[in-house]
Amino acid sequence: MQDFPLELSPQIVKGRYANFSRGQEAPERIFMMGYEECAADYLIDRISFPFWTLEFIAGGHGVYQEESQQRRLRHGAVFTYGPDVAQCFSNESERPFRKYFMAVGGADFPVAWERVGLRPGRILQLGNVAPIVSIFDQMLDEGESSDSQTPQIVDGLEAVLLSQINRHKGTAKGDRSGSRKVYDLTMDILQREYRTLHSLKDLAKRSGYSGEYLCRIFKKYHGDSPYQFLLHRKMSAAWLLLRDGELQVGAVGQELGYEDPLHFSRVFRKTMGCSPSSVRMRA
Repeated sequence: MQDFPLELSPQIVKGRYANFSRGQEAPERIFMMGYEECAADYLIDRISFPFWTLEFIAGGHGVYQEESQQRRLRHGAVFTYGPDVAQCFSNESERPFRKYFMAVGGADFPVAWERVGLRPGRILQLGNVAPIVSIFDQMLDEGESSDSQTPQIVDGLEAVLLSQINRHKGTAKGDRSGSRKVYDLTMDILQREYRTLHSLKDLAKRSGYSGEYLCRIFKKYHGDSPYQFLLHRKMSAAWLLLRDGELQVGAVGQELGYEDPLHFSRVFRKTMGCSPSSVRMRA
């Protein structure tokens, strides 16, 4: 088992983590990050934390205590905390969190985080989660194949991540409309059941709303169509399975609902910009 510089919560069902070398020349760099699937009773309640940390909710629902106000947490929420910043947040038992985090060194709140509107103890709500998930997965991937170029690559990916947060922040702020609720419901289905979904028709059937209506609300809140999000989610999962190196290309395709390996390879190349075999060769 790996040793980690942070004490990890015992309320985690499944996790994936990466450590990075900080170095004396750049102590404010990311030194740890991870992906976590939380237990039904997940709860964090503490008055401080030793490192500046960014959390991103990729799925699930819960609540967050922002000063004297209790706010909802759902996919697309980003918040930060650290020294002398109280944190109190939890997920709903029937819809536990799937989330990413990264921790940095340095005594002061990161200037780059502040520039994109992040504040300690405050929530930013993003309207598009797909690019954020993709970048976090790439950063974790780098942590598993660390070499001399890793620090520069991770720095670059963090800059892209922050730019995406800046681009999509506030696009869902204060929206409690019926269409927003349908979007949230649909995103939950996509995040939870992407392996067994194959088409917009499948998604419409499971959500109870027409494909045409789902496309309209995704255009409003997301930019891409629900089917494009589904493809991106499937191919991001495929990338990780291929990098593990335990399954052949055809078996990875079958895991994600593609019976024809050639069709899977064409979709993967079009979506990710490279062949699945080239990713597997790097494993």
